[in-house]
Amino acid sequence: MKRVFSAKSIIAAVLALVVLSAISLAGAASTTPRPVTKTYQFRCTDRNQSLYIVIYEQDGKISNGHMYLENMQVANLTAAPYGSTGNIEAKVVGNTADVRLQLFEDRILVANYITKKREVVCQSTRKYQ
Repeated sequence: MKRVFSAKSIIAAVLALVVLSAISLAGAASTTPRPVTKTYQFRCTDRNQSLYIVIYEQDGKISNGHMYLENMQVANLTAAPYGSTGNIEAKVVGNTADVRLQLFEDRILVANYITKKREVVCQSTRKYQ
C-alpha cells in the first residue's frame, strides 16, 4: 500500500528537522571550551611602588600585557618567556629602542641590549592567577 503525505505533514517534518538542527548546533557551540586566561602580576615593593605590570597568558602561552603607573595604564607590552626558569621579558609596543623589562619572581629589571646593561628597577612580588 502506497502512503500519501500531505503538504502540511511534509512542511511539519521539514520544520521539525530545522528546529532539531538548530538545537544541535546551539548545544555544540555552548560546549566549545573557552580559552583559559591567567595573569602574572608584578608589583614593586620597595621603590617605584606605583609601578605595576600585568602579563596575560592564554592556554598556557604568554602573549601580551600592560604597564601601569599611579594606577593608570601607560604602555602596552609584548611578552615572552625569558630563560628556562619561568621569568618573563616584556617590551613596550612601539618603542624602537632595544630595551626590555625583565620580570623575575622577586625583582624587575630594565635591560638595554645595545649597551649591554641591566638595572634593577625595584624589588617586586609576583602573583600568578
